[in-house]
Amino acid sequence: MRKYLAGPLLLFIIFLLPYAALANSGPVFWQGYPYSDMMLVEDGCPIAVLRETLLFDFSAEQDAPYTISGRVVASYEMFNPTHASQSVQMAFPFVESIHNLSLQDVVITADGSRIPYDLYVGDVVHSYVHPFQGNEEKNIDFTRVISTITDEIYSAESFAENEKGKLYLIKVKPTGFQGVNFAVDFALQEEKTRVLTKSFNRYEREGEKTRLTAWCYGPELLEIFVLGEDIDLRTAAYRDGQLKEKTGLFIAEISSQEMELKPYLMDLVKSNIYRNYQGLLSEVQLYNLYGAALDRHFKENAGFCAGENLFEQEHFQRLFTLVYWVDFSPQETREITVRYNTNGTMDLTRTGKPLYTFSYILNPAKNWREFGELQIIIIPPAKAPYLVESSIGLNRGENGIYQALLPGLPEGDLFFSLYENEKISLLDQTKGSLRRHFGALAPMVALLMVVIIPVLIIYKIRVNLSRSNRY
Repeated sequence: MRKYLAGPLLLFIIFLLPYAALANSGPVFWQGYPYSDMMLVEDGCPIAVLRETLLFDFSAEQDAPYTISGRVVASYEMFNPTHASQSVQMAFPFVESIHNLSLQDVVITADGSRIPYDLYVGDVVHSYVHPFQGNEEKNIDFTRVISTITDEIYSAESFAENEKGKLYLIKVKPTGFQGVNFAVDFALQEEKTRVLTKSFNRYEREGEKTRLTAWCYGPELLEIFVLGEDIDLRTAAYRDGQLKEKTGLFIAEISSQEMELKPYLMDLVKSNIYRNYQGLLSEVQLYNLYGAALDRHFKENAGFCAGENLFEQEHFQRLFTLVYWVDFSPQETREITVRYNTNGTMDLTRTGKPLYTFSYILNPAKNWREFGELQIIIIPPAKAPYLVESSIGLNRGENGIYQALLPGLPEGDLFFSLYENEKISLLDQTKGSLRRHFGALAPMVALLMVVIIPVLIIYKIRVNLSRSNRY
C-alpha cells in the first residue's frame, strides 16, 4: 500500500506548496486600475496626432504592494495643419487615492519642457473587477471626466456654502486616577438639524435620541457643530464602557460660538494629521471633495456625520484629472509626452503563480481630428518576463522586449498580462480554479483530489482483484 501512496503524496506536496506560501504572503487578488490616453477637453479641435509611442517599462521593478509597478511614457507627435495659432486644452485622467497621490510621479512635457497643470478631483471608483468578469476593466467611465473639470463650488442639498451654525467646544478633564467615558445626549431631528462632530469614538441613536461618547484619559477637546435648529446638550461621565457606572471625577467646560460651515469644514480637514494638502489641491477642489462627502453622510445618516468619517475620503480610489494647455504655431509639429507610474492587477485566482494585468484606455484618442501610427513597446520585469495574454498582437524580440506597430487605433482598448512562465499550463489553471472556487478551503480540496480519490481508486481495484482471486 505504501508504494501506491508515494506518488499521490508527492503530487499532494507539490500541489500544496503554493497554498502554504500563499497563506503567509497576502491576498490572492489585488486590484489595479486602467489609465487613459490623453483627452481633448473641447470638441472641434483641428490638431492631428501623427504618431503615438506608448512605452511600458517594468525593468526597474519598482516597489508596489502585492503587485508590480512600472513607468509608462506616452509620446504624441502632434501637428497643427491650420494657418492660425492654436491653444489647445488637454486632459490626462487617472485613478488614485489622495493618500497615495504624488504629483511628482506625473510629468507632462512639450518638446522636452515641463507644462504646468491643474488637478481636478472626480468621482470615487466604487466597483472592482471580479476575476469572473475577465481582464478588461469595464466599470470606470472615463467619458465623465470632462464633467468633473470645473472650478464651480459644490452645491449641496443638506446645507449652503455660507450657512452659519453653532460650534460647541467641550473641554473634558478627568480628576481621578482613571479615565472617564464622557457622554453627550441630545435629540436630533433630521428635518430640522444636522450635526458634525469631532473626537468622539462612539455614536448611538434610537429615533431622535442620540448619544455620543469619548474615552478621556487626560484633557480632551470635543467638538459638535450644529446646523439648523439648536440642540440641548446633556452630559455625564462613566467608569465603564456599558455606561452604567456614573462618576463625578471629571470637569467639563462647554462654550459655543457662531461660525460659517465652510471655514470650519476646511479647518477640520486640514487638521487631519495624516495628510498635508498644501500645494496638492486647490481650496475649491478641497471644499468640493469634502463638501460632497459631508452632504452624502448627512443624507445617508439622517443628519449626522462624524468628522472621522470624512477623513476616510483619503483612502478611496477616485478619478483625478490633470488639465493643461499646449500652444501651437501655424503648421507647427510638437511632441507632447506624459510620464507616470502604473500598477497592475495581481491575480492568483486563475493561475498557480501571480498573473499581472495592465489596462490602457485608447478610446479618448478617437476624438482627435486624425490619428496616425500607434507603436506599443513593453519591457517586462524579470519576475514576469512573458506576455501570455494581450488584446493586441505583440512580437517578442531576442532581448525579451515586446513590440507592435499599428497603422491606427485598434477597435478596442489595450490590456495585457505578464507571467513567470511562457505559457499558462493546465496545472496552473487548475490551481487558480481551486483558489477561485474554494478560497481558503483549496488545500483541503487539493488533498481530496490528489490523495483521497487515488487511494479510493486503488482500494477499489484491490477489492475487485481480491474478489477475482476467490473465484
